[in-house]
Amino acid sequence: MGPLLTVLLAAFAPSLVQSAAPERIPQIHSITFSGSGCPSEPKWSGGFDDLQISFGEFGARLPSDRSTVNCQVHIQGTGGSPGWQVALKETWVTGHVWLQPGTKLEYLTTSFFSQDAARTNTQRGEKKNDGKGSVNEDVVLYTDLSKGQVWSQCFGGDGYTGIFNVNFRGVLSGDGGRASFEAQKQQWRLDWRRC
Repeated sequence: MGPLLTVLLAAFAPSLVQSAAPERIPQIHSITFSGSGCPSEPKWSGGFDDLQISFGEFGARLPSDRSTVNCQVHIQGTGGSPGWQVALKETWVTGHVWLQPGTKLEYLTTSFFSQDAARTNTQRGEKKNDGKGSVNEDVVLYTDLSKGQVWSQCFGGDGYTGIFNVNFRGVLSGDGGRASFEAQKQQWRLDWRRC
């Protein structure tokens, strides 16, 4: 029974390590925003691992020159436990869509760290109107980023995370149709692992 238990523990060890969190979570040292969807600084609350962003001006319209909008958060953390890495696991964006028949909203979430900006993880989702009537409803847009995760540098003695970037983009499209999308709030969940 002993050897079997050892094998089972070894098999589950990676997932257990990844789902755990360091004793000291990094604290937000700096946070800034950029993009057409956040021309003024959005309000935010929470900490590095439970950040909540409240958008004030994230709105896309079709037809218009604002059929595509985005907001990117640039966040730096310090004070985390040395010997850990962090990656974005999943996000939720709450908002409202209005879609005439034949139109759709595509939403994309991209995460990367500035020190290795060529390595990105982008996941997509969409909401279509294939029916005959208009869709006019509140939505929660969920994105799973657990596949292809991009990990931070290994935290050193100062617990510095590097510059963590998360970009959310909404894209409206459809031949001759009209549509609108407003994002109100974004939340996320992180993964942790030892390094």
